[in-house]
Amino acid sequence: MGKSVMIASFKGGVGKSTVAVNLAAGLAARGYKILIVDLDASSGSVDLFLGCEHDTVYNFLDVAKKRVGIKDAVYSKNVGLGFISGRDKNANINHSKTTRPSVDILKSPPLYDFEYECKNNGGNNNGEGFSMGDAVGEFIAAAKEIYDFVIFDCPSGKFELFDILAAKTDTVFVITLHSSASVRSAERLAASLSESTGSKGENVRLIINGFNPKGVSRGLNLGIVEIIERSKIKLIGLIGLSDVIRDLQESGKTVYDIKGGKISGVRKDFDDIAGRILDNNIKLSRKYGGFRTDSLYFKNEK
Repeated sequence: MGKSVMIASFKGGVGKSTVAVNLAAGLAARGYKILIVDLDASSGSVDLFLGCEHDTVYNFLDVAKKRVGIKDAVYSKNVGLGFISGRDKNANINHSKTTRPSVDILKSPPLYDFEYECKNNGGNNNGEGFSMGDAVGEFIAAAKEIYDFVIFDCPSGKFELFDILAAKTDTVFVITLHSSASVRSAERLAASLSESTGSKGENVRLIINGFNPKGVSRGLNLGIVEIIERSKIKLIGLIGLSDVIRDLQESGKTVYDIKGGKISGVRKDFDDIAGRILDNNIKLSRKYGGFRTDSLYFKNEK
């Protein structure tokens, strides 16, 4: 049985899709079977970031409404240059060294019209009995039978399926930048998750994206501990600031599709998060551009 992950943020522009796509690639590079589901009807970009915008046909609602099965609806895209050596010891997976890993993609629907869905997709002639909550739950259960990880890339804010997904997914990753406005948004999201899931708040984790150590040392951005304290969410990883990721996305590639260079540090950030998802004991100890991690815990007030 696989695990389901919800990638969320109340604030736009924090890099949810960037995290979702590269995290999916990082887990696939370890030999895991991955499905990434784009739920952003207004500006979904998973297919763009993976370079398959003209290849995906079916969308999430097609499967949720059982018009088509999961295996027939997804598009499989090769990612990375090959499987990572020394993959997680708990991954009981056999693969050829020459085989490229892949990620299955299910694109977003063009819109969510829940009033229409409830009236026209029910269990009887009156359209009664249809429940999006049940449909989403059944989709997640079916997908977890096929995949090791099912990753939902969500739109910003408290969208239509927010409470349903928060209640039914195994883990929620809240994405934030280290600006005060973004961290405040993360705090509000955490509070909303607590209301909608209750004790399941233990399964919420924070990812700080676009982390700039120079900004912290110059007193421009919040430090790591300050972000954790304000958001009230346990940290699972940092992703360093990088212009290279943006360039890769424009060409439909992930950080695992090129070797070395400027991207190696950011790829290590995703490797660390993937490792922590797999319960490996990976400490936050590496340097960022000459700054030791312990000097980035708090904002420099000088």
